[in-house]
Amino acid sequence: MQELVKDKDMSLRPISQSQLENLQECGLLGVDGRLTSNLKFDTALLKKMYESMVLARTFDEKAINISTFREIGAYAPFSGQEAVQIGAAYAMGDNDWLVPTFRDDAFMIARGVPMEKVLQYWSGDEFGMKLDPRLHVLPFTIPVATQVTHATGLALSLKKKNSESAVIVTVGDGGTSKGDFHEGVNMAAVYDVRLLVAVENNQYAISVPRSKQTKSTTLAQKSLAYGIDGLTVDGNDILAVYNSVKFALEKIKKESVPMLIEFNTYRLRMHTTAELVSAKKRAPEEVEAWKERDPIERVERYLRSIGELDDDYKQKVKDAAKETVNSALAAFRNLPRPDPKSMFEYLCSDIPSHLAEQYKEMSGEQLSTENEDTTENIPLDGPEMNMRNSINLALKQALADDERVLIFGEDVGKNGGVFQVTRGLQEQFGENRVFDTPLSEAGIAGLFVGLSIGGYTPVAEFQFDGFVPPAYDQIINHIARYRNRTRGGFTLNGVLRFPFGGGVNGLEHHSDSPEVYLASTPGLKVVVPSNPRDAKGLLMSAIEGKDPVIFMEPKRLYDAPKMPVSESKFTIPIGKAKVLTEGDDVTILTYGAMVYPALDAAKDFSAEVIDLRTLSPLDMSTIRKSFEKTGRLVIVHEAQRMCGIGAEISARIAEKSLDYLKAPIRRVTGYDVIVPTAKLEEEYRPNAAKIKSAIKDVLAY
Repeated sequence: MQELVKDKDMSLRPISQSQLENLQECGLLGVDGRLTSNLKFDTALLKKMYESMVLARTFDEKAINISTFREIGAYAPFSGQEAVQIGAAYAMGDNDWLVPTFRDDAFMIARGVPMEKVLQYWSGDEFGMKLDPRLHVLPFTIPVATQVTHATGLALSLKKKNSESAVIVTVGDGGTSKGDFHEGVNMAAVYDVRLLVAVENNQYAISVPRSKQTKSTTLAQKSLAYGIDGLTVDGNDILAVYNSVKFALEKIKKESVPMLIEFNTYRLRMHTTAELVSAKKRAPEEVEAWKERDPIERVERYLRSIGELDDDYKQKVKDAAKETVNSALAAFRNLPRPDPKSMFEYLCSDIPSHLAEQYKEMSGEQLSTENEDTTENIPLDGPEMNMRNSINLALKQALADDERVLIFGEDVGKNGGVFQVTRGLQEQFGENRVFDTPLSEAGIAGLFVGLSIGGYTPVAEFQFDGFVPPAYDQIINHIARYRNRTRGGFTLNGVLRFPFGGGVNGLEHHSDSPEVYLASTPGLKVVVPSNPRDAKGLLMSAIEGKDPVIFMEPKRLYDAPKMPVSESKFTIPIGKAKVLTEGDDVTILTYGAMVYPALDAAKDFSAEVIDLRTLSPLDMSTIRKSFEKTGRLVIVHEAQRMCGIGAEISARIAEKSLDYLKAPIRRVTGYDVIVPTAKLEEEYRPNAAKIKSAIKDVLAY
């Protein structure tokens, strides 16, 4: 990329605390097209950027038009913001990464994303975001500001690889009000990553003005809270944008620090083509004032003043832009309609049996499923250990076997985690491989995304079950969806671990069982071990797998029972239940800590007790085989009854094996109330007596 600036006679300076009160917006090209600085630059490069801005606006106008006629769906225009996106794109190095917000079409196109791909996405076809990874561009992120933590994770992955490349993440002024923004920028500062946070302050979040987003004088000054430099720039001045981004990237790469730039600009059109009211309600004088600052017209005024633009050249640029956009539109219109099969093919690395059945319902075709081999060649010898130590051993072996494995979370480093599961790992493998995070569950999950895209296998820990919900946005909307969103262009793998369930007399939010939220989310695998040997083998499979796995550890089982666990490496297939006892009269399905009261209750009956081990995907083959033998079913879990795992299994049994039913299915579960704290926890939780009563009921029916 050519350098636009030929000297350093500019007023581009980072904000410091002492300078804050005198903060002024940086600008180099006046509204009237006159230079406001003694600046030397490459006119040819400025003309290229001008042509790119015209092309971008032509694309935007065409996209609005075809959206109006429903050729594409709701579309988010960017007219007025071209200088920010084009100027920043030209300032980036070839190996720098872009993590865009959903209004960054011009930015993505300038970085090499074909226009027809962008239109394909807005038309409702996920293949539009299957991008060439060599472009170093991530797909649009619709949930506002959630991409900031992804960018931080990606920048951290580059740092760990000793890459000097930087990451630019864009966010709107409204996005700076989101917790994701704070968590992402804070983590970027803590880890000293090469990240430029570019705030496209277009003055409105739909209809809410920037003045109602924050009382801060500027958005750039938020950088002070994170201990990083910030800058506020006239975002309609492409010279200032280009130079400020060049300045920032040089600083970021040299010093390995993040930086924040606020670009003051204006969205001239509606929020999206599905929403027209907010733009119409702006004060006319405000709109006219910003039109005077139009970034394209400003450059035209300057180029005309120095004899580099006349009407013929201007028309030639417009005609070329229209031809390029029309060519892209034709290419878009010739794209095939997405095959409905793709709904299934990009969900995860393999197709579980229940999805294969749904695939056949939809298409009439049989789809091969995951490997049905249930053989477990697990060594049964080894020292006696509890689940805490078996998981620690699995993590230790994973770290030793693969340098891409990273372990992170709150207190997992020197402290070894609140349950001591990661004890000694940082000491053995170093802080680069095992590291603490700020108290930031959404940030931890967002780091997971970026680190996985960056080529690592993240193993993240949340401290307690009740603290996982703040990360649901990242888990459900991003971790579970990324493979599908990019149609396999970017795939995530790794493990999210956390202790769950009662039994330790915890405070409120420390004894929850949130598995149903996660098991019902397409794109996730959910694993719950019940003993030390399974915990090690299942965790090794999860770490080595190709999909994101939720690994839920029953906290009451960390210390007991103990059993021999081989110190050699072994795996247990995810998605395979285990028959613990064989019987002919009743099938008992359970998992996690409930395995033990279920075994206790079953002792006096001919009962087949099955440990599900994996909640998504469910091993319905093993479940149905047992049920069709016994004809009676009791399902036990600690979570609430309504819409729980037991309800899902009951529905599937009713659909496929109803003829074998000899008695009503019984569920022994937690009640449909908030999990109580210590005084009432035992009354809430299923126990052997409750399970035994249910067994008697189905046998007596």
